[in-house]
Amino acid sequence: MFQDITNWFIGQDYAAISLYTAALLCYIAGFLGAVLPYPGCFVALGGSVCYAMAAGAPYPSWWFWLILVLLAIFGTLADNITTAMGARKFGGSKQAFWGSMIGLFVGAFFFPFGLIIGPFLGAFIAEVILVRKNAKESAKSGFGATVGLLAGVLVKVVITALMLVLTLA
Repeated sequence: MFQDITNWFIGQDYAAISLYTAALLCYIAGFLGAVLPYPGCFVALGGSVCYAMAAGAPYPSWWFWLILVLLAIFGTLADNITTAMGARKFGGSKQAFWGSMIGLFVGAFFFPFGLIIGPFLGAFIAEVILVRKNAKESAKSGFGATVGLLAGVLVKVVITALMLVLTLA
């Protein structure tokens, strides 16, 4: 029995196993990055690189990598753009946008509810203190920032899934 296990270990390609494991972990972290405030699409791009290295030749063409890089850039920008659009749509200011970003960062420490409450409170506090809006208008822009943020999360999840499908195809 011990000899069978030893022979199995001898015949394995540990570099490929390590790269496949790294690709899997990068994609898990990439999907978490859709919810947490870090660039998960670029982490998922790293997973695609690990997968391509593990799979060996032939490597995907340059247009494949260009599409993945553009998707990662769009996914990262989409989060900020949708949050800003949500805040603006509901009457928020630039200060509300930045307040929601700070609220998202602070809210990440109180996972998972802080990720929803944080942007709302950040935008609300920024509107009340910096812009001097009343509570009703501030709550409206805080709600808009939160809706925009959730839309950005949805976009990042879809883009990360698309990157995964393209890599495995």
